[in-house]
Amino acid sequence: MALLASCTTSRWVVKDQHAIDRSDYEVLEEHRFLTATDSLTPANPVLRLNILSHTTRRYKQKAFAQRSIQDYQLRPAFVLLGLAGGAAAFYAANTTSISGGGTPSLALNVVGILLSASGFLNLKPDGPPRALNEERYLRTTGSVTQTDTIDVREDVAEEADILVSYQGKTVFEDHPETIKNGVLNISVAPHLNDLRFTGKEPGTFSIKVTFNDSTYTYRYPVASVLEPYAQITTEFSPLRSSTVIDPDNVLADLVKGSLIRIERFTDSQWYQVQYGNFQNYIDAEDARIVWRSRGTTENTQVVALPRVPFGNIDVEANIPTLRDKAWNAKALILTNQNYDPNRKDRRYAHRDGKLIASYLRAALGYLPYNIHRLTDIQDYTKLQRTLHNIRAVSDSNTEFFVYISGYGALHNGELQLVNISAEGDSSYTPLRAVFQELASMPLDKVFVAADIDFADLEPAKLTDPQVLMEQATAELTENTPAAILMGNRVGQAAGLYGAEGYNNRMHHIFPYFLARAWQQEKMDILKIFNYLKHNISYISRKLHDRPQNPVIYGDPSLSFIPEKKTEP
Repeated sequence: MALLASCTTSRWVVKDQHAIDRSDYEVLEEHRFLTATDSLTPANPVLRLNILSHTTRRYKQKAFAQRSIQDYQLRPAFVLLGLAGGAAAFYAANTTSISGGGTPSLALNVVGILLSASGFLNLKPDGPPRALNEERYLRTTGSVTQTDTIDVREDVAEEADILVSYQGKTVFEDHPETIKNGVLNISVAPHLNDLRFTGKEPGTFSIKVTFNDSTYTYRYPVASVLEPYAQITTEFSPLRSSTVIDPDNVLADLVKGSLIRIERFTDSQWYQVQYGNFQNYIDAEDARIVWRSRGTTENTQVVALPRVPFGNIDVEANIPTLRDKAWNAKALILTNQNYDPNRKDRRYAHRDGKLIASYLRAALGYLPYNIHRLTDIQDYTKLQRTLHNIRAVSDSNTEFFVYISGYGALHNGELQLVNISAEGDSSYTPLRAVFQELASMPLDKVFVAADIDFADLEPAKLTDPQVLMEQATAELTENTPAAILMGNRVGQAAGLYGAEGYNNRMHHIFPYFLARAWQQEKMDILKIFNYLKHNISYISRKLHDRPQNPVIYGDPSLSFIPEKKTEP
């Protein structure tokens, strides 16, 4: 066991005679300055300016030592040799044959002890020295001067002057006297939000900071802090699943005043917006762009009305049967809805046409194949061909009902229906020509219901706007038993039955109440007109705060009740 014994020693070893002691220094010069760390984003609209210090220090250089330990083991051969030599010395010192019978030799005993011990003192290292995590600086050996840029991570009692401006005008100022933890945070979003930016390009703003006798200027786009939102400006705006005008891709209607975040400006006609978990689109003409900071409560002002299937509105259900099948009754329903971007679309115009067709068929006995529908006509010729086809199957006993919906305009001194134009160039259908065409047909009686929006006309510039309509209808009303119901006067809008804060009926006011009159079993034109006059004007004032007064031309004594033929 003794031969396997070992021991350990430790010592300090100088590793570097001129090591720099970073904790022992003298500051010769210091200059503090600001630097921006992160870029501004709508998710993080705070400009962070870190304080850095450009510092010159004189450090002391010292001898740097590290403690290490060394393991040792015995050398078995030396131990045995030492023990053998010691044994021989002891034997010689204490054996009479060698000492001559005298006293033991003290010197030889001492030699024996030394020889025996020498084998244990002759050790060999067991592996290389092992360094410990113990270090220290010893004596000073010199000095060195260094300049470093370091972060300041402490409260700095120095005033900073902050000025945020937009187009030369001050947005806000601040003068913090202490900068916490060496970081100056400038939150700009709430202040820029108050400016209510609009348009696609809101421009840039600047931040000027004065600190430690230095001025720092930063410029950023407003879009780096705020996000674009579409604020609906029309009564309703269809939320579509694609950039195609199609009734089947409308998911809901956004109410006027709604704010919805714009994901991307696809082109001049459409905004890509985020609604729910899907990417949808709205017409750019239906909204204005406003810029808001992310997370503000007003950004949640989205009021969406889901598209209600036809038949779920009160006037679309419970249609009464007012008379038997009218075998010789014809109808033409013309609705222009999807106008080019220069005009707002006539929302629900096609649904109005479907409503009128439903009442003609279910209530008044019109046969489905005798109801002709035209939608979004681009020129007058298509209407002419349809009228000629109806003329071919009509006679003096034919009842003819016409419904027209769209925008109206004054063109070449006459009132005209504005057609749909894919190229953006306006084309028109002259109303006088339409009424003259009806007057030339061999008919028993004619009913016309027109929901034409004349809001773009300026009545003040016309001598008498109603005279223009009287002139347009004169040939029909003077030569044929005819009654023409106009949902509004020339110069007035043909409004929707819906507004913010009210239940949306998804129809225009005039066709809604015309169907409502039939639903209440009113068959005489005069009774229908009185009902329209009472309700349309009131609802328009209530919902839109503007007049809408229905007008009748022709013979108010006509009725949808079949006349009894007297026998000869």
